[in-house]
Amino acid sequence: MVEEKRLTKKGWVSQTPEGDLLLVNENGDAYRVNEAVVAVWNLFEDRTVGDVIAEIATQISREPAEIKDSIEQLAVKLMDAGLIG
Repeated sequence: MVEEKRLTKKGWVSQTPEGDLLLVNENGDAYRVNEAVVAVWNLFEDRTVGDVIAEIATQISREPAEIKDSIEQLAVKLMDAGLIG
């Protein structure tokens, strides 16, 4: 995992006419997401995955180890989708 690489969000948040949230990458590809994914994506501003894990763990009063796998998996998906880099 690229846990030590500093990553920054790319693209923007949009919404469907029905109100569904979308993350749109710089190529215009849209991905339907929920508010939690947008919240995590918003934390990527020149931060490592480890930084984001620590921030979220503090916000939700959990141990970083409890959320590490989920956040790492989400970070990989966001990278693959061109939404962080």
